[in-house]
Amino acid sequence: MFKHILVPVDLRLPDPVSKALDVAMEMARIEGARMTLVNVSGGTTGETFNDAAAEEVMTSLARKIEDRIAGKTGGVKVDGITVHSNDVAAEVDSILARTVKETGADLVIAGSHAPRLLDYITTSHAGYLVRHSKASVFVVR
Repeated sequence: MFKHILVPVDLRLPDPVSKALDVAMEMARIEGARMTLVNVSGGTTGETFNDAAAEEVMTSLARKIEDRIAGKTGGVKVDGITVHSNDVAAEVDSILARTVKETGADLVIAGSHAPRLLDYITTSHAGYLVRHSKASVFVVR
């Protein structure tokens, strides 16, 4: 049913292996789908990760996930990419939507939080993808 799953990963969080990533790994295993992990990096000089460090972490994370899925059944191809942004906060939504299109992903599995007051005025990153992506979007809380 799905051939390519894209999973946004925020490396600034303490543990990038979130519930959404667990769901994506299981879906990839069941569907035999390829996975792409995407991180949007850049911005101010005080960021935890520069682009090179983020790319290295994403590649390492992709290998770990590939090995974890392979341990359960067969091989699933997992890629980790980092997309640079000059202003992550302002550009993350449009960059993720563009990356979905550019990679040809047909399913996005995105983690989200329970709605807060501000989410009724603006939208979460996952909500933006739901409204602006032609791919199916599975939002995990």
